Amino acid sequence: MHFENLSNILKEGTKEDYAINKFTISKNNIRAMLEDIPQGEYVTLTCKGEVVMSNTPMEKRTNAYFVQHAHGDILIAGLGIGLIVLAIQNKKEVKSITVIEKSSDVIDLVAKQLPLNSKVKIINADIFKWKSEKNKYDVIYLDIWNYINSDVYEKEMKPLKERCKDYLKSKSDSPNRFIKCWAEYEAKNNIRL
Repeated sequence: MHFENLSNILKEGTKEDYAINKFTISKNNIRAMLEDIPQGEYVTLTCKGEVVMSNTPMEKRTNAYFVQHAHGDILIAGLGIGLIVLAIQNKKEVKSITVIEKSSDVIDLVAKQLPLNSKVKIINADIFKWKSEKNKYDVIYLDIWNYINSDVYEKEMKPLKERCKDYLKSKSDSPNRFIKCWAEYEAKNNIRL
């Protein structure tokens, strides 16, 4: 599994309420050591100063299952900093990637900097309202939350999965199909990331 070094790809910038910032973890940063963040340069996407996504080890760990098992036609809700899109776009098992991103500012700030290939299509829409135009997917991955807890699981993740399940291909057409939310297990069990 390979995640791109987004510090080398994304430039710092702002667009309305959103910002891309870089930060460096030094070898002397005790808090980072306790949180298992190795030294190096990292990228965050923030909205009004609140972290939306980063490329820290926690983000890579909590997205690993999806990245490893991504195949066929894929629907992703949430672009973030493009971490998972870049990690899967060159997999031979991946045919297409449709990303639904609610914020046009995130698309302007992030997507235009990413080296995306022809498999990737980004649609500016709210996943809670968007309707697929006859397309069916092998994999649906919902990654729109800045934080998770059991309330988010019950009030957002479960209803959104229910709403999107009709976009999955049939089990007979896609035996390994799946639909998952980012950090779903942790949210369901109220586990802090």
